[in-house]
Amino acid sequence: MNYRKLYTEQIEKIPYDWDIHHIDFNHDNNSLDNLIAVPKTVHKVIHQTGYLERKEIEALTELYKNVTKRKTK
Repeated sequence: MNYRKLYTEQIEKIPYDWDIHHIDFNHDNNSLDNLIAVPKTVHKVIHQTGYLERKEIEALTELYKNVTKRKTK
């Protein structure tokens, strides 16, 4: 099954302009605990940085959301 469809059906709708990241970088591992929705910008940072744990990815995503929220005010 397509991992984006799986994520949408089992977890939540994927926000516009966000990607689904495979935490272990293995695109054959589509288990739900290996998938996380991230903004495209954060996804690029993850791939430039290398492996990050889920908590680190979640922290980056929150930071991104806070920064972009301030820019729109």
